[in-house]
Amino acid sequence: MSAKREDIKEHELQGLKYFKAIGGLLDGLHEAGCRRDKAGNRLLHMDQYMALLLLYMFNP
Repeated sequence: MSAKREDIKEHELQGLKYFKAIGGLLDGLHEAGCRRDKAGNRLLHMDQYMALLLLYMFNP
């Protein structure tokens, strides 16, 4: 059984400044698919989803 990992501290995070740089590029995706949301309860927008995918893909 492996040892329990310690919690990640804020000062250990790196590369988040790049999300600010690409945020403007993803802004156009914010309303994508919102017309189909008849209930009006959308919490996760396409620009946020794409940012999470990029974080997943480039996370070591």
